[in-house]
Amino acid sequence: MKRFVAVGAAVATMAAYSILQPCSAKADDEGAVFGDVTVTQVAATPARAGETAIVTFSVENSGEDRVLITGLRLSDGEPSRIMGSFGQGHTGEIGTLPVRSGATESLDGRKVWIEVGPLARDLEPDTTVPARLVLGSYESPLTLHVGPVATGSTRSAGPDTARIADRSPAQPRTGC
Repeated sequence: MKRFVAVGAAVATMAAYSILQPCSAKADDEGAVFGDVTVTQVAATPARAGETAIVTFSVENSGEDRVLITGLRLSDGEPSRIMGSFGQGHTGEIGTLPVRSGATESLDGRKVWIEVGPLARDLEPDTTVPARLVLGSYESPLTLHVGPVATGSTRSAGPDTARIADRSPAQPRTGC
């Protein structure tokens, strides 16, 4: 009986360990810190060249001064726009996103997000892409985690496409 209990305890310990082990490819297990600014849960929707990708993340400002998010740059120099929902299905460019001292803002894809495009190259599902977050006149490196499903790309970046195709946010990867 003691041997059965010991084996059961060992199996339970191994099962708990494997469940609690962090996944190495999750978007929310990596982030970036730029001085007093912490960016987490970085995700982007896959999109083809010529389309627009949706980028979402959470940003925390632990500094004493307000931070101003003004855009995002990919290596090919595609334009980006900070977008917002104005209610009743109306969305549009909001220009900049201020993050006041001690605050956390969520660019969640529902209320606020960043559109990048038209893209020069495809953003393939389940990949990472180097980018630069533009904070006023300062730019800092950021890794975009491209999600597994194209739920938010739009066909072009013209002014009349300032909407998310299916109103769902970019989803960070879940599971291992």
